[in-house]
Amino acid sequence: MSKDIRAQEVGLVVKAKRYLMTIEGLPSARVNDLLVDTEGNRAIVRALGDEYVYALALSDSAHPGDRYSYLSAEDFYYCGEELFGRVIDTFGRPIDEQGSFPPGNVPFKLEVEAPGVEVREHIHAQLHTGLSMVDTLIPIAKGQRQLIFGPMRSGKSTFLTGTVRAQAEQNTVCIYTVIGKPINGLRKITDTIIDEAHPDSKNIVIAALSDEPASVIVLAPSVAFLLAEYYQSQGEHVLVILDDLDAHAKYLREIALLEGRLPSTESYPGDVFYQHAHLMERSGHFTEEVGGGSITALPVIQTDLKNFSDLIPTNVMACTDGHLSFLPNLRAEGIYPSISIEQSVTRVGRQAQTTLQKQVTRHVQTLLGSYRTQREYAKFSADLSEQAKTTLRKGRLVETALEQLPYSGRSYEVQVLLLGLIFTGYFIEKDEDFLSTQRERLLSVLLGHDEFAPLREMVGDNEATWEDFLERLGAQHEVIDSYVRHS
Repeated sequence: MSKDIRAQEVGLVVKAKRYLMTIEGLPSARVNDLLVDTEGNRAIVRALGDEYVYALALSDSAHPGDRYSYLSAEDFYYCGEELFGRVIDTFGRPIDEQGSFPPGNVPFKLEVEAPGVEVREHIHAQLHTGLSMVDTLIPIAKGQRQLIFGPMRSGKSTFLTGTVRAQAEQNTVCIYTVIGKPINGLRKITDTIIDEAHPDSKNIVIAALSDEPASVIVLAPSVAFLLAEYYQSQGEHVLVILDDLDAHAKYLREIALLEGRLPSTESYPGDVFYQHAHLMERSGHFTEEVGGGSITALPVIQTDLKNFSDLIPTNVMACTDGHLSFLPNLRAEGIYPSISIEQSVTRVGRQAQTTLQKQVTRHVQTLLGSYRTQREYAKFSADLSEQAKTTLRKGRLVETALEQLPYSGRSYEVQVLLLGLIFTGYFIEKDEDFLSTQRERLLSVLLGHDEFAPLREMVGDNEATWEDFLERLGAQHEVIDSYVRHS
């Protein structure tokens, strides 16, 4: 069908139920075609019948008698450097009153087939969050899909915005997608990653707010990946945050029930798992044939306080490469990041770590396992062996070392050096109170003095051995103490 013939077709709305429209006409319509009426209001074709076209209005108004024609989707969105530091809506229009964009250069494509294995690379680079607990124990790799889940007020937003801010030094493009949140929720995010961000940050916020129609909100994740794929094709590493997919699933359910589709479990549409898995598959680390670069996805799920096994969390968990579990009780105790190490998993992140990172991860996890066991035994007996006391002391030191203030990122080299000190005997005559009060001085010393440059280089050297590293780090005890005392 030629464009000229399609341009002459006009559809008449014969029935409207909220934003669901039944349109007569438009014989050459295809699913996901964009439509526009005489007032400029847009709609998207949802399904095709024998006599009618069914479409979702992408505005608050849908009335019988409205006339729709096709809207060209060519060069619908603009992507480029001018988008960095900006807030846009689902249609790519600026909503931050910072001026307009150049003409569009990316067409609107809702259904995109995920790239095949022939253009995917082995995941080999780490996405550094600046958090020792994540980068060392539960690492995230570039191209990975890592679920972030937990109840309200469990520290998820602080972690996400902190991760975005940490990407400025890594030159990562960050696309933070706000799905169905109120305006005050959007402001908290933009204040942190737009207004207070590093000037060189490549951050974009896509806002699909709660006062918009469900038909608009459900498009936001697809738009996020549409933009992400453009920057990835330019060789950029891209981080996509979808906050959150639980709200997205509820809007999909609203639309499905309005359409009269047969509901499945918990009244969700039968294809809700496909919808989310289809999005996640667009992540990955890609070859130069398709531009290189990577797309890392952090889907977010807000769970019930006591039940983590609902349909949507388990479905999204099934199509990701791991998950981070956030607990509100840890946040209430002032622990940051408030991540439960026992309930968190990474399936591919470790293959992006250096040799020494993997070694320190293995030793820390072994120590923490023993520490938790001894801590339970200590509740029933005060008569502990020296080995048990040593395990408890080292375990408390590790927990203290892993704690950080929000937005206080650490390089992965310094993370390994600090945790390595616990295994060298540096803290034999020092306790967790010393580490808690002197932690920032220690970090500053390990990062800022030339004496420790060879050790920092060892962390990134895959040929370095754990034993040699500990020996050379242990030989620096007096130097470290001298700098800490005088810093």
